Amino acid sequence: MTVRVKLNLKGINALMTSREVTGAVIREAQRMQAEAGENFEYDVSPHRYTARAYIRAANAAGAKEQQENAVLERVVGS
Repeated sequence: MTVRVKLNLKGINALMTSREVTGAVIREAQRMQAEAGENFEYDVSPHRYTARAYIRAANAAGAKEQQENAVLERVVGS
């Protein structure tokens, strides 16, 4: 038996850019930034097809901390 699945890309894109998903992405970015520490910041970067946010070093101290301790890798999924 062969099963075919056809994705509704317009619906998926609407879901991935919805207020609820965007809010969840922002909350997770805020949580990760708080766990990483004061030398890190988050930035919300909306995209046409999906909600996006990322965490980065906010200053030289954060960059050094990231280089020495891989802080951001440790907070992903924690």
